Amino acid sequence: MRILIILIVIAAVFVVVQAQRHGCKYDATLFSCVIGKGGEVPAVDNAAPPPPAPPETPPAPPPAQ
Repeated sequence: MRILIILIVIAAVFVVVQAQRHGCKYDATLFSCVIGKGGEVPAVDNAAPPPPAPPETPPAPPPAQ
């Protein structure tokens, strides 16, 4: 019985810590957010922005003869 209570406390601490790390709301989506399968997980943009398009340069004039 004592081990069951210890496991429940550990699970509760895990849920609280993960909810704080993920920025979860304490509502019906909490479990989904903590586990990481959807919910209100904030989007993290780790992708680098695309490089800027090279400037358009006019074609070189033909050589003079």
